[in-house]
Amino acid sequence: MKPNIVLIISDALRPKDLSLYGYKIETDKNIKKIASESIVFEKNFSTSNASDASLTSLFSGQLPKTSGFIHQHPFMRKEEVDKLRKIKFWLPIYLQKLGYNTVSATPLNLWFKKGFNYYIGEKEAKGGGKILNIPIIKRILLALPNWAYSLGKKLVKIRASPQFYSAEQIINLAITKIAESEKPFFLFMHLTDTHYPYHSAKKKNVKGKSIKKILEEIKVASQKEYIKKRFFDIKAGSLEEIKRRRDESIVFVDKQIYRLYLFLKKSKLWDNTIFIIFSDHGDNFGEHQIYFCRGGLYDTSIHVPLIIHLPGFKGKRIKELTQSVDITPTILEILEEKKKIDGKSLISLIKTGKPIRDKVILSDGFCEKRIGIRTKTKKTISSDESRCYLCGAIHGTKKERYDLKKDSEELINLA
Repeated sequence: MKPNIVLIISDALRPKDLSLYGYKIETDKNIKKIASESIVFEKNFSTSNASDASLTSLFSGQLPKTSGFIHQHPFMRKEEVDKLRKIKFWLPIYLQKLGYNTVSATPLNLWFKKGFNYYIGEKEAKGGGKILNIPIIKRILLALPNWAYSLGKKLVKIRASPQFYSAEQIINLAITKIAESEKPFFLFMHLTDTHYPYHSAKKKNVKGKSIKKILEEIKVASQKEYIKKRFFDIKAGSLEEIKRRRDESIVFVDKQIYRLYLFLKKSKLWDNTIFIIFSDHGDNFGEHQIYFCRGGLYDTSIHVPLIIHLPGFKGKRIKELTQSVDITPTILEILEEKKKIDGKSLISLIKTGKPIRDKVILSDGFCEKRIGIRTKTKKTISSDESRCYLCGAIHGTKKERYDLKKDSEELINLA
């Protein structure tokens, strides 16, 4: 009998914000319970700091440099989208052909809808979608100075992003769809509660570093405007207040994921379900003087959690290098299927503990060209010094090299 498959992305979730990975605050007590029955990968990295490139890697099993799709919507080039049509393998379509009921309990846009029998917002998408999902409109809005951006937001009362569904809504739908499914299911969930501006967290006034103090540190005018917009979006008074909301959003998502876990247990589906929790990218909260932006290829942006429950395997922790592009080939090996893709199956690593890769390759989706290579102890970043599409700052220099054993925060550029 084919195993059920559940993929859960908690957007922008960083390992350093989970007690499972050493955070001093327990934001994830339920995920830790799930992790006790799962394999926890301590050194897992996304292929990109951008959601669209990261998710394309997940479903295609290809690195951005292979697929040709690198930049985040709405900053991608036409030629990048054209290359997507040449991708031969797409996980949801492949599982659909294998007889899976493919369900996304998440609103999907662009090419990520391919291969799903159902997804939230399907009817709305057929109607043409919102004007702010058009790339040029989003780019214009994001490029406005803060005063114009704020005025526009007050007038239209909408954001330049798809409709938000809370983790509670998504889990409710997931449970309903699982109960209805008469075939093995592939369930995909992209939870955006943990992504700025943390819709599910309640506003609380917390004293700390004010926007005024932050802006005094920043030299680039466009980055100052970007930071003002982010504070406007969340109506926060300090950096610590934003971090508090981030932590609260993780607690909220933690509870919702646990509800799904308990449902699978109660329904006697857990023992035949591949259950994966991970993230598409990280975020920055002042590290490297980057605020609320994933630009740069520092670990804060690309080190992501990975927790996998596999039927027949006991819980353990793995410290070897892995990458999210390895998820799809792992699923394929369990299904006794093979495809020629960039990712490497994690099964041999889980069984033997022997490394399957000596490095991970990273792409920046928010500038013209920036590539990183990371081993367990070293990182090299090569850049054309192009400005960040989001905040307008230049993150790092043309060449960066870090000794991660001595400098885990990547503060001393040896290049």
